[in-house]
Amino acid sequence: MHVQNSTSSDISDNLKGLKVHPNPASTPSSVSSEGFDGLDLEEPKEVDILDDVHSDGSNEEMLDAMENIEHEEKEDLDLRVAKMEMRIEQLEDELREVAALEVALYSIVQEHDSSVHKVHKPAQHLSTLYIRTGKHVSQQKRATIGRNIVSGLVMISMSCGNDVSRLTFWWSNIIVLREKITQTFGNKQSNNLDFNEFVDDWPETRTFTSELEKVESEIFSRIVESIWCQSLMPNTLTNVSSGDQQESNFSINLWQNAFNDAFKRLCPVRAKGHECGCLPTLARMVVEQCVARLDVAMFNAILRESSHEIPTDSVSDPITDSRVLPIPVGDLSFGSGAQLKKAVGNWSRWLTDSFSVDNNAANEDNHTRTSEVKWFHLLNSLSHLLMVPKDMIVDRSIRTEVCPSISLQLLKRILTSFTPDEFCPDPVPKTVIEAVNEECIIESRSSEDNSSRFPHPAAMIVYKPPSSINTAKKVYEELEELDSSPTFIMGNLNGNIASYVGANATRYKLLQEVWSS
Repeated sequence: MHVQNSTSSDISDNLKGLKVHPNPASTPSSVSSEGFDGLDLEEPKEVDILDDVHSDGSNEEMLDAMENIEHEEKEDLDLRVAKMEMRIEQLEDELREVAALEVALYSIVQEHDSSVHKVHKPAQHLSTLYIRTGKHVSQQKRATIGRNIVSGLVMISMSCGNDVSRLTFWWSNIIVLREKITQTFGNKQSNNLDFNEFVDDWPETRTFTSELEKVESEIFSRIVESIWCQSLMPNTLTNVSSGDQQESNFSINLWQNAFNDAFKRLCPVRAKGHECGCLPTLARMVVEQCVARLDVAMFNAILRESSHEIPTDSVSDPITDSRVLPIPVGDLSFGSGAQLKKAVGNWSRWLTDSFSVDNNAANEDNHTRTSEVKWFHLLNSLSHLLMVPKDMIVDRSIRTEVCPSISLQLLKRILTSFTPDEFCPDPVPKTVIEAVNEECIIESRSSEDNSSRFPHPAAMIVYKPPSSINTAKKVYEELEELDSSPTFIMGNLNGNIASYVGANATRYKLLQEVWSS
């Protein structure tokens, strides 16, 4: 340490003895620069040396500081890159989802067709979006995809307005979509698909399918109301000429034409006698609801005491023109009962044939139906009641078999209004009316059943999703074809989309990367 200090002191003294003048350019004019000829003075270098000597410790700190700055800048750059990559990934996910929704909802020709796959393209694309894309995203993101699918379906169905054919198209697709999701996530033994890792997420998937069912219910109600207003309601207000009324089959033909119009609106392809890819049970479900409402309307109109009575309810009692009824208002006799039975029989046969009602499928849908599918429950009961010997009505078991849809209060109203004719010249025995009246009194004390009042109330629209049995066959066929060959879906992208955006758009490439994996 002593040697180092002495050397440092000597060097410092020598440097102090050395006179270093400023640059000649800045030397005062009174001083001659000739005395410095031959001297190589490098002021900056010597000063740098001095600085280096005296700043050894500072350089280490400076180097450390520079290294820290460089490290921080690298960390900041890495963070920025990571954020950008995450942002790009998020944007790609959004683009991919937008592309899938665009393909499924907005590039589709919304019309019925003989091909199952053409009709159910939206269901194919949306199920692929939820299932295949779900493999690459988090559970929360998959839930977001589910919500966006539901929102898109609500929006596209609202855009249909009162176009029944388009509404039925989307209704059929949503049912198939829900069934595919249920089968995929709800069956651990599925051999067609390798998505068993999602089984633990079944509660979340069940929320998705539940939301889909709500959309189905809303569409169903809109279709029922649209068919009622467009095809059936106008005939309750029709004005017919006396010449038309003289035709014995006028009422039968009038309503058969109305049912045919409803059929054309629901499925124009099947109405022409061709096969259609939409679920066949849907048209029947709608028509059953509308026929049930018409059944109540006609029943109430017939039970009016006079054709001059004003209808009291626009839903359950809307018929203003009594000439559209199969039998005259207030004409409750054996003969009118036979005439009513003929009309109901003709309508029922036409409906059964036209809507391909399968008895077994109907039983599985509602579980409470008999082996025979019946239409016009109230009118059927009324026709039977008018023709059966009235003394048999006292027996509760027979009454339940003959007219199960008619309450005691309405039964009393019918019996008291019954008119003898050539087919049944005897009036209703007083003992029968008294017995029924006693039962009515007892029942009124213990029951608040609305079906006993007049006019008979129209039933509420209740949506019961078609059973899996009615949709499983179509869905399984699609699962086998589409899930084993994702190129089927991607191959169809070029058709409708390329015409206005180009199939090579980035979002479709991103979509293909996932769907083809």
